[in-house]
Amino acid sequence: MARTKTKTNPYQTFIDALRKKQHELLDSYERDKAAGNALPDDGIQDLADKAASAYSKELNFSLSDGERNLLMLIEEAFNRIKEDSFGVCTNCGNEIGDKRLSAVPWTPFCIDCQELQEKGLLS
Repeated sequence: MARTKTKTNPYQTFIDALRKKQHELLDSYERDKAAGNALPDDGIQDLADKAASAYSKELNFSLSDGERNLLMLIEEAFNRIKEDSFGVCTNCGNEIGDKRLSAVPWTPFCIDCQELQEKGLLS
């Protein structure tokens, strides 16, 4: 019986890296949420202390802006893979280098456009 070779996805390494990072962020969120639920109320009566305790719990439940933004970038990278536009800068259309994609697989920009974005020169 002849063996049939299955076609491998050229993006599989990046998909695996994106999934790994996505799971790390979501697992961290779940741990923080569980820790926040475990915080005791201690029968606090002082209004300021209650507010501080509520704020601490809320802080533990929420993702940071950076984590939320990173999850969105990961989701957008999955969409670019589906649309076969992964590895192409969403700003200038140039190819994003393999080294950059290996280091930051969720990046939407080539290195030049990333620098422009960090300087606030991209909309």
